[in-house]
Amino acid sequence: MSTPDRVIIVQTAFLGDVVLTLPLCAAVRERLPNAEVVLVTTPAAAEFVRGLDVVHSVVAFDKRGHHRSLAGQGALARSLSSGGTTVVLVPHKSLRTALFVRSIKAARVVTFKDAASRWIATDVIPYPSHLHDTQRHMALLAPLLSKDEALPTVESLLPLRFSEDLPHDLQPWSDLDGAPRVVLAPSTVWPTKQWPVEKMREMAMRLVHEGMQVAVIGDASVRGCMDGIVGVRDLIGRTTLRQAAAVIASADCLVANDSAPVHLASLQNSGVVAIFGPTVPEFGFGPLGTRARVVQQCDLECRPCSAHGGRRCPLGTHACMMGIDVETVRNSVQSILAHDVNRHAKPQEPII
Repeated sequence: MSTPDRVIIVQTAFLGDVVLTLPLCAAVRERLPNAEVVLVTTPAAAEFVRGLDVVHSVVAFDKRGHHRSLAGQGALARSLSSGGTTVVLVPHKSLRTALFVRSIKAARVVTFKDAASRWIATDVIPYPSHLHDTQRHMALLAPLLSKDEALPTVESLLPLRFSEDLPHDLQPWSDLDGAPRVVLAPSTVWPTKQWPVEKMREMAMRLVHEGMQVAVIGDASVRGCMDGIVGVRDLIGRTTLRQAAAVIASADCLVANDSAPVHLASLQNSGVVAIFGPTVPEFGFGPLGTRARVVQQCDLECRPCSAHGGRRCPLGTHACMMGIDVETVRNSVQSILAHDVNRHAKPQEPII
């Protein structure tokens, strides 16, 4: 098959899953430079991705609103079917996605062997569960490349640039203070994946006491959790997703639960300490790079208890998160900062 005129990537899962699909988008642009790259995603994710150089255009699939009905989905699919040769890549495995893709007039549909869309696909590939999710997605590009052409590595595509200029009232750092910059992200979609807020609060106080600059980002669910702590720049509920990414990109280290901020840090080559509880990095959603650390309790027989977290701990103890102490997380932050000092030092400079 000749180079397609358009490559549509359909990913309507959670924001973190969409973020992890962006290296695939960048790879398609790199390897198929004459093709228009379109990402179909959720309205919230579309707002985040729109304007980034990883795709040419973004289409919002409002699966719980305007496009909830089959008629609405059909109209959206038809709008994507006009003109030129179209290929659809489908990393999302849901039945709703399969029904939507079926309505797109595509020359080829590429998906995974365990996805609902396999029944309508022209190219079905094994799901490489042993790889990081970003590299798993990259496998969908293989049928569009020549047989002797290797898939791009995620590392070769990084860093991706998500950030934008921050208004003055959202600037988290003092230009006059050369102290390390640490961002804390205490919120998460799934309650069982959240390190207790009181521990994150203690973490903030420790870092401030040690002379670091500390900023906190998150949604309204954790608003007020840093009240009364002098020296913390509280941006909770005040930033857009793109602005939060900009804060992360400007920091030396992020501390976050297994959630979207971890991926925003990884794909921007920022330092990140990821705290895992009911889930495990082996699922393919851990942080990437040499400036990444994972904090978890490896000796609990009940882990992992879920593929993506849940509303409640099945045992009622939340031991996987309650048992992670502040000192362990703080040491992981110090490890990243020490790595950066060593990385930038000249060979003859002593490291103290």
